[in-house]
Amino acid sequence: MSSIRFSAVRLTSLAWVAALALVAAACGSSSTTSSGPTPVKCQVSLSLPLSTVDATGGTGTLNVSTSAECAWSAASSVSWISGLTPASGQGQGQVQFQVAPNPGPSPRQGDITLNGVTARLSQMGVGCRIELDPRSRSFEAGAATGTVAVTTAAGCPWTATSNDPWLAVTAGGSGSANGTVTYSVASNNGAARAGTISIGDQTFVVTQSSPTAALCQYSIAPTSAPLGAGGGTTAVAIQTDASCSWAAASNVAWLAVVGVGTGSGNGNVTVSAQANTGPARAGTLTIAGQTFTVNQAGSCTSSINPTSQSIGIGGGTGQVGVTIAAGCAWTSSSNASWLTITAGASGTGNGQVSFSAAANTGAARSGTLTIAGQTFTVNQAGSCIGSINPTSFNAPATAGTGPQVSVTAACAWTATTAAAWITITSGASGSGNGTVNFTFAANTGPARTGTISVAGQTFTVNQAAGCAASINPTSQTVGAAGGTATSVAVTSTAGCAWTATSNASWITITQGASGTGNGSVTFTVAATTGPERTGTLTIAGQTHTVTQTSGCTYSINPTSHNLSDAAQTSPAISVTAGAGCTWTAVSNSGFITIVEGASGTGNGTVRYSVTKNNGNNSRTGTITIAGLTFTVNQARD
Repeated sequence: MSSIRFSAVRLTSLAWVAALALVAAACGSSSTTSSGPTPVKCQVSLSLPLSTVDATGGTGTLNVSTSAECAWSAASSVSWISGLTPASGQGQGQVQFQVAPNPGPSPRQGDITLNGVTARLSQMGVGCRIELDPRSRSFEAGAATGTVAVTTAAGCPWTATSNDPWLAVTAGGSGSANGTVTYSVASNNGAARAGTISIGDQTFVVTQSSPTAALCQYSIAPTSAPLGAGGGTTAVAIQTDASCSWAAASNVAWLAVVGVGTGSGNGNVTVSAQANTGPARAGTLTIAGQTFTVNQAGSCTSSINPTSQSIGIGGGTGQVGVTIAAGCAWTSSSNASWLTITAGASGTGNGQVSFSAAANTGAARSGTLTIAGQTFTVNQAGSCIGSINPTSFNAPATAGTGPQVSVTAACAWTATTAAAWITITSGASGSGNGTVNFTFAANTGPARTGTISVAGQTFTVNQAAGCAASINPTSQTVGAAGGTATSVAVTSTAGCAWTATSNASWITITQGASGTGNGSVTFTVAATTGPERTGTLTIAGQTHTVTQTSGCTYSINPTSHNLSDAAQTSPAISVTAGAGCTWTAVSNSGFITIVEGASGTGNGTVRYSVTKNNGNNSRTGTITIAGLTFTVNQARD
């Protein structure tokens, strides 16, 4: 298994990384802090530094990008991706995971899903590697049979074919998984001989002695040899009678006989060993019926991933993947008292080390772990807790500069904010006492809250809403009969709440008494029998004026008088009108004078006087009362 290494070159070449780089409406592309995050804001972007894993597996890291207030959880879609650490968190971070070895020849894919966003990982197949057991066998001169066990991954095809006429494959001539090959060896009437059977890409060696082999004595020198991890060759001398035949064959895959492996009498055999990338190992060859042993040094090179990690002041945990050849032993140890190995203090082959870091009550610090001979560095933030004054500020909706924040501390400190609308203009870091200055942007939405972290303390900025609103229309006229008026459209910023209230008892809001963002208000107007009237509604802080036309009706009784020629005062004329309805009485003739009720409101009475008619003819005059005509007929003298 090998570690998933971070490679910027490889990363930029992976098309799927671009697809995973999701740009969020708020939390993905800014770090605005508000009084309450919404699902639209808390989107995430994921990236895998490496998308394809070796068949041997390893460890890897998923980078998480989102806003500081956004919580998330991660899960794997397949069992071979496991150990997600941490499985949940908040804000930007990294998720480490373990990839198991792929036992099959085919590539496979799995997903890590975080808050509905998916990162895809591919793992290569193990390949169709074939192993034989044993790799060679020696027989006496008589006819015989034997078997070879074939080990390979499911789905890997292979065939077994004899390369010599005296060897025959009798069963198991092909397969596509683990299997067994059965072969027969013909009797030998001549010199010692060696033959082979090809099984897949491997070679099985059969040596057979001559009928006279029992009379032959063989010796080899040396009987063993050491070789370095880089491989190499060594020579073996064979001593026997000139008539005695011999053969040489390897019993392990990493050892081979160079050149001709058979001969008669004294001779030499050259043995070659492949380079060793694992622990020390030993293998044998059978040479002239004798065992020759090669002891090869190990080469257990290792790597770890990641090579460093940052931990917060409150402490935390981490995991480090170890990649090393199978069979290679390793250990891990802490070089700092505040770092503790919690799992993986030792292992063999690929593995994983878990550790914990204690909380930090002092300045920032670094410590190391030694893992499989490699150095892993832990950087922990300092816990320099100071005091600040003031601790909060109520900002208007308009842009401006906040008050200077005084810092009292005995060590180094920083000032940071996750709110995009707050900008630290000076004092982003300091040591000892100091000050922090900041500005804030204009607010065009609802009230919001942002914070500045200063020397371990929280400075809070509460900004008033900037919810400008308009209405259309701003006024309308309604008839005396009343009814449902034209609705009023409200235009406001999304998220800005507003209300609508009536300021007149005869106006009733029927829909849209409250809303958020754009909306509309509908209201009804009661019928009136009175004079014209005006009322208002307050909608989203704006005034909407309603004018209702007059509903006044008038009548008079009687509508005329017939009078004698004498000067006199008339009987009363009754005026009927709605409450609040005003009216006047005006004479339209010179001989008629209004003596009572020249004006009034509601019901009333009008009286008038006439002068004596000295003329020779009767006369007629009129009075206009409440817009109606009253006729006066006066007789002649």
